[in-house]
Order: sequence, then structure tokens, then C-alpha cells
Amino acid sequence: MPQAIRSGLQRLSYVAMSILLVWHTFAMIIGPAPESAITGAARALAQPYLTFFGLQNPWEFFAPFVGPGYHFSYVIEDTAGAKHTFTPAERLDNLQPNSIWMRDRYTAIMTMPDTYGEAAGAALCLEHASLNPASVTLLEMQHSEFGPDDLLQGKRPTDAEFLKAKTLRTVTCPGR
Repeated sequence: MPQAIRSGLQRLSYVAMSILLVWHTFAMIIGPAPESAITGAARALAQPYLTFFGLQNPWEFFAPFVGPGYHFSYVIEDTAGAKHTFTPAERLDNLQPNSIWMRDRYTAIMTMPDTYGEAAGAALCLEHASLNPASVTLLEMQHSEFGPDDLLQGKRPTDAEFLKAKTLRTVTCPGR
């Protein structure tokens, strides 16, 4: 192949790749952009591309909304009737890789208490055997909205007024 043709094909290839890069960048910005007259018109143009490649997701990387959240807790009731509350995620070290596995475990218990609740309760009974447990109540603590005004008033997001307990399951400890 002559040098002139090869050089022309390389230039054409470079231009085509540049156009594809500009088009893809345009689509990636328009796809999740907030609604407006401009983005509506641009989205109509890019919609077939977004649909074909599955890029029409509300990624919300412009201004994501982070909800108030939830965490796993449990209450050990001992044979004397005293209640001891624990939040296991507070003891995790975020710098240790097993903290990710443990958080996933707590999430699995909360999302599927019928599947994992009995085993989790039995394991917690064994872990807290020194308290002489009679039962374990598994809880999902749902957080309420917490704003800057609350912080200025000296409140914390973990204060009781910002938490609502949802009982997932109560497990009787083995041998009780």
C-alpha cells in the first residue's frame, strides 16, 4: 500500500475516533443531566445511543442525594431481664478488609431476617455467653433527617430522637 494512502487512512481513523470520543462524552454528560429545555433537546438526539448501550441511568453524579440511612443493632436480654444493646458496626475498623464483609453480613441479616436471623441470633447468643442471654432481638435502626441546625443545638445523628427501631426478629437462645 502506498505511503500516501496509508497516511490518509491513519488521518481518517484519527478523525473518526475523535468524533466518537466527542459524541460519547456528550452522551455521558447529557444522559444523567437534570431536566431543562437544553438537555431535553440534546437528550432527544442522544437517546438512541444511550438506550442501545444502556447508559440512560440516573447516576446523579451532578448532585447525588444521600439518604439518612440505617444500621444493624441487637438487644441481648439476659435471664435476669436486663437488656444490653449493641451496634456491632461501631467496633469495626474501616481500615481492615473484613469490615466490608461484616457490613455486608449485617445488611444481609437486615434484608433477609427470615433466612439469616436464626443463625445470626444463635451466633450472638454464643458471642455474649458471659451475659447469660435468654434472647436476642435483631433490629434495623432507621435514621431520620439530621440537619445543620440539629448539630448546632448539640445533637448527634445517633441520638434516640433521630433513630427509629424496626424489630427484625427475636431469637430465643439455645438452652433457654
